[in-house]
Amino acid sequence: MEFFLELLKLILPSFVVFLTVFYMLRMYFQHERLLRKSESQKAHREFSFPLRLQSYERLALFMERIKVSNLLLRFQSKDISAKQLVNTMMLAIQQEYEHNLVQQIYVSDKLWEIICLSKDEVLFSLDAAGQALVNEADASNAGTLILNQASQSADKAIETALLAIKKEIHLLL
Repeated sequence: MEFFLELLKLILPSFVVFLTVFYMLRMYFQHERLLRKSESQKAHREFSFPLRLQSYERLALFMERIKVSNLLLRFQSKDISAKQLVNTMMLAIQQEYEHNLVQQIYVSDKLWEIICLSKDEVLFSLDAAGQALVNEADASNAGTLILNQASQSADKAIETALLAIKKEIHLLL
C-alpha cells in the first residue's frame, strides 16, 4: 500500500503537469491555426478586391457601350441600310458581351442575371426596331428612328443594371 501511495505521489503531479501542458499547447496551436487562416483570408481579400472592383468597372463600361445612342454613334454610316445597321449593332452587343463574359466570376449571381437581362432587353429592342424599319432605305433617318424606338426600354434596362452595379459596389466597400 505504501508503494502505491509513493507511486501516486509521483504520477499524480506528472499527470497534472502533462494535462496542463497538453491544454496549453492545444490552445496555442488553435490560436496559430486561426491566425494563419485569418492572414490567408486577408491576403486573399487584398488580392481579389482590386479584381472585383475592376470587374464592376468593366461591367459598367459594358452597359454604357451597349446603349443604343452610343452604338449609333459608333456604327451609323450613310453607306448601310437600316437593317444592316441594326444587325451591326446587335453583333457589337454580342461581341461586347462575350468579351466581358468572364466577369461573372467576380460578381454575384443576381447581378450577373440583371446584366444578362439588360443585354437581352437591348437586343430585343433593337430587333423590334429593326422589324419596324424593314422597308426603311435611308440610313441617316433610320438611325433617328432606331434611337426613338429602341432607346426607351433599352435605356431603362441599362439604368437598372447600372444601379444594381452601384449597389453591389457599395456593399463591397
